[in-house]
Amino acid sequence: MLATVSSFFLVEFAGARLAKSAALEADALHLLMDIFALGMSLYAMRLAVRPPTKEHTFGLRRAEPIAALVNAGLILVATLEIVHESIAHLRGAEDPKGTIMLVVAVMALGVNGVSAWLLHGAMGHSHHGHDHGHDHGHDHGHGGKRGDRAKEAHARGHALNLRGAWLHLMGDILGSVAALLAALVVKLGGPVWVDPAASFLVVGILVFGALRLVRDALAVLMESAPKHLPTDEVRDALLGLANVASVDELHVWTLGGGKDAVMARVTTASEDARAGKRAADHLRETFELGWVVVQADPPV
Repeated sequence: MLATVSSFFLVEFAGARLAKSAALEADALHLLMDIFALGMSLYAMRLAVRPPTKEHTFGLRRAEPIAALVNAGLILVATLEIVHESIAHLRGAEDPKGTIMLVVAVMALGVNGVSAWLLHGAMGHSHHGHDHGHDHGHDHGHGGKRGDRAKEAHARGHALNLRGAWLHLMGDILGSVAALLAALVVKLGGPVWVDPAASFLVVGILVFGALRLVRDALAVLMESAPKHLPTDEVRDALLGLANVASVDELHVWTLGGGKDAVMARVTTASEDARAGKRAADHLRETFELGWVVVQADPPV
């Protein structure tokens, strides 16, 4: 897929120059960003699956949100260039050539659509790979709902960097659609300003997606509790266990790559040497956690 995208960039950029099209040139420039984004995403994934070491005891899962931030930055840089080129076309550049625009836009839509479909399939396959087929018969009522929500959270996308790469490709699809519509308008004798105007629409969509990606990546790096794993629900799950009197020092965060973590200290109502292990096992199964530690203290 990376080789296909790289090869087509040259075709689309040359076609954009020949057609004098701001929309096509914007799409080609964004395609160039895709090449870097896809390569970086693949490398971040390889880092994320490496086993923990003495220096990196959690492994290198944070490589994924870091790659997502860089991808978002590349998107924003690309939008600045798109805006610059579009303003230049609005100020009196040559009229675009509708026929060439139409041909190149159709080709771009096909290549970008297939690439996005393949990447989305890879994302789905990766998520399913985390489902080990556990059947927790004790998850019922609220526990079952929490387990279902945890599974849905993993299915939404365990790798932020893949989301960033996919966002790049979706931006290209939108750019190709915008270029195609602009080409049809120009071909039919409509106003030529629709060509640069189409690129502004793509910019707005890309900026919105990039800012959401930045928000989600920063939430991981700042060790925020993930939305699908509220601390109140984790606390309630612990307090619902027999012999747990109180919960203290509860920490909930995401390691990266779809792996959530919980650390807590509980106080038991009576002496129980296995209370911590039972609590940790319960949380791990209920919320499908990647890492969990529960310290159980006896009553004072």
